[in-house]
Amino acid sequence: MKEPQLIQPKDLPYIWPEVALLINKGLAHSNGEINADGFFLPIYTGQQYLWIGIEDGQLSSVLICETIQYQLRTSLFIHVWVTKSGRDYEPWMEHWDSITDFAKINGCDFIEAKVRKGLAKKLKWTDKHSLVTLEI
Repeated sequence: MKEPQLIQPKDLPYIWPEVALLINKGLAHSNGEINADGFFLPIYTGQQYLWIGIEDGQLSSVLICETIQYQLRTSLFIHVWVTKSGRDYEPWMEHWDSITDFAKINGCDFIEAKVRKGLAKKLKWTDKHSLVTLEI
C-alpha cells in the first residue's frame, strides 16, 4: 500500500460511492448505530477526516477520524477503520506515522478507536472493552 492519503472535502463526492461500499462492509460488524451515509456530511464539512489506502490502483482501505476535545486532553478518535479483505492492517501500520503526525499537528494527545476484538488483539494498544488507545 502507498502511504495513506488524506482526502480533501472538495474531492469527497467523486470517490464517495466506492468509499461508502467499503465503509458499510466494515460497519456490518458494528451495532447498527450508523451507516456510511452518516459520515458524508461531517467529512464534507471538515468535522471529520477521511483517509484512504490504495493498493495496485484500487481502494484497499478506509479510515475515518475526528478530533475530540475532552476537558483535559484531545483525542484523534477513529470511527471507522476497514480494509477490503477485512484483515491486512499491516500496510497501515507501516505508514502509521502519517496518522500520528496528523494527530500531533491537530493538537491530539492520544489516538483512540472502538474496534472489533480481532483487531484489538493485533494492535499493540491498550484494550479497554474494545476501545483501544495509543498515547502519542
